[in-house]
Amino acid sequence: MFQIELLLLLLAGGFAAWQLDDRMLHATVVVGAAAWLVAATTLLGHDTSLMRQWRGTLQFAACWLIFPLFKAIRTVYITHPADAALLALDRRLWGGASLPEHILGWEHAWLSEILSAGYFLFYFVVLLPVIGFSMRRRSREAKAFFIGLTLMYLFGFVGYVLVPAGGPYLAFPQTFPYPPQGGPITAFLVSVVKNGITGMDVFPSLHAGIGTYVLGFFALGGYRRIAVVLAPVVTALVIATVYLRYHYGIDVFCGLTLAAAVLTFVQRYRKECSV
Repeated sequence: MFQIELLLLLLAGGFAAWQLDDRMLHATVVVGAAAWLVAATTLLGHDTSLMRQWRGTLQFAACWLIFPLFKAIRTVYITHPADAALLALDRRLWGGASLPEHILGWEHAWLSEILSAGYFLFYFVVLLPVIGFSMRRRSREAKAFFIGLTLMYLFGFVGYVLVPAGGPYLAFPQTFPYPPQGGPITAFLVSVVKNGITGMDVFPSLHAGIGTYVLGFFALGGYRRIAVVLAPVVTALVIATVYLRYHYGIDVFCGLTLAAAVLTFVQRYRKECSV
C-alpha cells in the first residue's frame, strides 16, 4: 500500500515538476524514482530474503526523497488550500482563538531558541532509531518499528493530499508574525524550513505525530533510558510546532491521535510475535 502511494506521489510530482521546469525538482524526480525502484525490489522474493530485511529502511529513504515533490504538487494542482478551514476549526476548538494565537503571548527569545532546537532535533529523533533498527533489521523489534513508522507516513501523506495547507505563518502572515524573536538557533531553523517547505505538509502534524510515535515505541517497549532522554526533546518538539506558527492545534491533535492509533497497532503486533 505504501509503495503504491509513493508511486502515485512520484508520478503526480514528476508531471508537476515537468510543467514547472524546475531543475531541482527534476533531480528530485530522478533520485526519488531510483529510490522507489530499489524499495520496490524488497517486495520480491521470500520473507527471509536479504532485500526483504531492508524493506523498512529503503521505504523510509524513498519516502524522504520523494517528499520534496509535494512542493510541485502544491504549486500545480492545489488552487484552494485548506488553511482557512483549519484556522476556523481551530478557533472553534480553542474558544474563539486558535491554539497558535493563544501561544503568541509566550514569545521570548530564549524560549524560541529552546523550542527551535527541539523542532530541529526531530531529524535525529527519527534518523537515529532508523539507523539503529536498520542494523538490527532481522529482529522483531526492528520490523515492528518500521511497520509503525510506515503507517505514520502512509496516513500522514493521505492527510497532506486531502487537506493541503501551508500552516499559520505561511497562510496568515498578518495574524502570525514570523519568525518569532530569537537567536542563532531560531535563525538557522528558519533557513532550514524555508528550503524544505512544500506548502501542503501541515495536516496532520507528522513532526508531532512521528516524534510521539518514536517516544511511545521506546517507552512501551521497555527502553526506559531512551524514553527518558527522548521525553523532554519530544515535548519541546510538539510545543514548537505551534509556538513557531508552523501548525494549527488541530494538526497537532490529529498527529498525536494518529501516533496513538499506530502505537496501539504496533503493541498488538508485538504481543502476537511474542506468543
